[in-house]
Amino acid sequence: MEQERIIQLITRKLAGEATPQELRELDEWLLSFPDALYYEEVLNQIAFKNELPEETDIDKAFNLHEQKYSYEFDGYKDAGQPATIKKSPVKRWLIAASFIAISSFVFYFLYHKNNATAAYVPDTEIVCGKRMRKKIVLPDGTNVWLNTNSKLQYNDSMLYKDCREVRLYGEAFFDVAKDKKHPFIIHTQKIAVKVLGTAFNIKAYPGDAVTETTLIRGLIELSLNSDPQRKILLRPKEKLALNENVPNEHTDKRLVPVIHNQMVIENIEPVEISNKDYFEETSWVQNKLVFKDESFEELAPKLEKWYNVTFKINNKAVANYRFTGILENETLTQALTGMQIIRPFKFKITANDVVTIN
Repeated sequence: MEQERIIQLITRKLAGEATPQELRELDEWLLSFPDALYYEEVLNQIAFKNELPEETDIDKAFNLHEQKYSYEFDGYKDAGQPATIKKSPVKRWLIAASFIAISSFVFYFLYHKNNATAAYVPDTEIVCGKRMRKKIVLPDGTNVWLNTNSKLQYNDSMLYKDCREVRLYGEAFFDVAKDKKHPFIIHTQKIAVKVLGTAFNIKAYPGDAVTETTLIRGLIELSLNSDPQRKILLRPKEKLALNENVPNEHTDKRLVPVIHNQMVIENIEPVEISNKDYFEETSWVQNKLVFKDESFEELAPKLEKWYNVTFKINNKAVANYRFTGILENETLTQALTGMQIIRPFKFKITANDVVTIN
């Protein structure tokens, strides 16, 4: 019934007959479906001409279509909606065309979805080493900024595949080349992200408890590898943090099971430093490490990746110190010295790159 209602609303929208209320209803339906992005993309491409070639027999074409898809029309009759189809001033060729367009889309989506779930075997790998951040351009024209200790795998022949697929270990910022016929899919150890053309950041280091996806532009669809049927849509300036196996805070853990997949969705806010705005999640693309009101304990893992060192904080009071700032060209010694000006602590950097904080 839901699909029939969507088809009916899309038909009226294409005919220019949809009321404002029906347009709002259509938007709500599209948002409630995980594949709304692809419905919208297809709708944006559909354009009907005012006239058909003179040799086209409209009534014959429509009658053949009505016979072939009689179950669809029966659905409208059962719902008490025959007048919508039979008495509408919309030309029959427009109604038939819209049904054909939607039917074609359904086939297209199912075909690509089945292909997308097939085993993905990349043939090319790019590794970004310690304290390195590099921009690369994929065969389809997609720009990727790869963060330190990260690697990206893909197929050189991605242009000839039904889907453009890559596999990410670590962190990367993607500015995906737009291609409405070939969705772009990023696989990580915990999630998969599907897009057509957009800009976003994924942080998925192996071993990290939290996997983050931050959308800057466009619309993306996320799914958990452990539950691929459940889809989540992100809109610009939204971030999703996935934390697996969250401990239960209930006093008796036997009564309430452990939360296996905690997904926190929030809006990202810029950090203002020296009258300039920065986004913590993507500032690394410009070789800037931005942090806002973070404890030393929370900041330490970021500094470890940034400077390729290991932190040992021996003072609990110092571990709770909170900092806001930006690092760009500073050495580790310069960074820690600057932090000392804000809050008092002592540090020592050993020859084996271990930083002891007291």
